[in-house]
Amino acid sequence: MTAHKIALVGAGNISRSHLTSYANHPDRVEVVAAADPLAERREWVRDTYGVTRTYESVAEMIEAGGWDVAVVCTPSHVRTSAVLELAAAGKHIFVEKPLSFDFADAKSIVDACDAAGVQLAVNQNFRDSYAFGLGRELIEQGEIGDVLAISQQEMMFRQDKGWRLTQQHHALSVMGIHWFDGFRLLLGKEATWLSARTFSSPAIEAAGETDASIQIFFGDTPVTYVQSFSSRLDRTETVVFGTSGTLQLGYAEAVLHHDGESKTIPNPLVGSGRSEAMFLGLDRLLTAVETGVEAPNSGRDNLRTIALLDGAYRSADSGAPIELKDGLPW
Repeated sequence: MTAHKIALVGAGNISRSHLTSYANHPDRVEVVAAADPLAERREWVRDTYGVTRTYESVAEMIEAGGWDVAVVCTPSHVRTSAVLELAAAGKHIFVEKPLSFDFADAKSIVDACDAAGVQLAVNQNFRDSYAFGLGRELIEQGEIGDVLAISQQEMMFRQDKGWRLTQQHHALSVMGIHWFDGFRLLLGKEATWLSARTFSSPAIEAAGETDASIQIFFGDTPVTYVQSFSSRLDRTETVVFGTSGTLQLGYAEAVLHHDGESKTIPNPLVGSGRSEAMFLGLDRLLTAVETGVEAPNSGRDNLRTIALLDGAYRSADSGAPIELKDGLPW
């Protein structure tokens, strides 16, 4: 296996999961540099993970060189500028989700990476840390027959802190982006129609939406999705209804329900969860860099996930449904 030299852009909270995961795979990943404008974060990366080369800016880190892939963990609202700067410098990029809040902006990022000849992949880690990948395998094996519909609920009482509280978009960009991507993976086809309603609960401090109710059609397959950051009832569950069985998904397992019996299949990442999923997403990018074959979590693939996020916001703002063609805006 080839070990790649990695540079970290942004040393905030999410970077801890990345760095912890990468430290478990020294044969594949060596984090050699990090950039963050805050001195205390640069010191934390040095002291905790032994990354001795730290920089105040991306430009300084690019100029210093000595690495080939960047992992972008910046806050969402400054992510585009960082990715475009890295692409212009010819660096391959693994970027946190969401790639963007806006489809046009996301497409401009993908186009810029294509023009620069660099690989871009997105950390849609729920493909592994949630049982979406396992669910897709079971569906492909015919365990529930043809998929008829999906019901998704995520309800919690969640009060975030810091920069997220000031953003125009909140719950769907923090968590909905995972579910949108998961629906695509489970069904193996793209959305054609979407309708959304959102609101912001006074119980939660946030400028953006805290709750949403969304209906999506993937051709003739409906998905009903409820998201709440203000619920006093805590529940996360994905139910896939099939012609010969029902599939229930969570973080730790998938449960197959057939007539009179149930079977539990553990998620292979039980115990390691999101942290190990960070490495798996990056490893797909590294394989793409080595082979020249686009990663399954590529920026181009992620445009159809962003189209659902963007479409949900547009539908909520306008009060009208959004039509999509092969998962993309008309």
